Amino acid sequence: MSEATELALRALRHRDRSRRDLDRRLERAGIAADEREEALDGLAEAGLLSDARFAQSRARALADRFAGDELIRRELGQHGIEREVVADVMAELQPEAERAQRGFAKRGGGGKALRWLAAKSFSAESLERLSADSLH
Repeated sequence: MSEATELALRALRHRDRSRRDLDRRLERAGIAADEREEALDGLAEAGLLSDARFAQSRARALADRFAGDELIRRELGQHGIEREVVADVMAELQPEAERAQRGFAKRGGGGKALRWLAAKSFSAESLERLSADSLH
């Protein structure tokens, strides 16, 4: 087993990672580009490395912590996840408006809860709907 594969497997031991994240980690370890690519291709073929699986897991974790769609998309993009994969993962999540409603209720409603949701990158539309609903 190559050093690149061993390092990548160690990094995957506790959680999924994106291909880009693993590639950067191997690069920092001084592994040559062709060795990195070969190791990552082999892990992907073996089903041990999957950007789709990483994206699904990361998006769910963020959504469970009341992240808005924009924050989730941005986070996945920073990990090198392709737009098509991001779109598929986003379609599987609870709709943003429902997550916003749950977060708003959990935080007790009102302006402070709206500011908290805004900081979590919820859309203006979701926030406006909550604000209008809370006035009625």
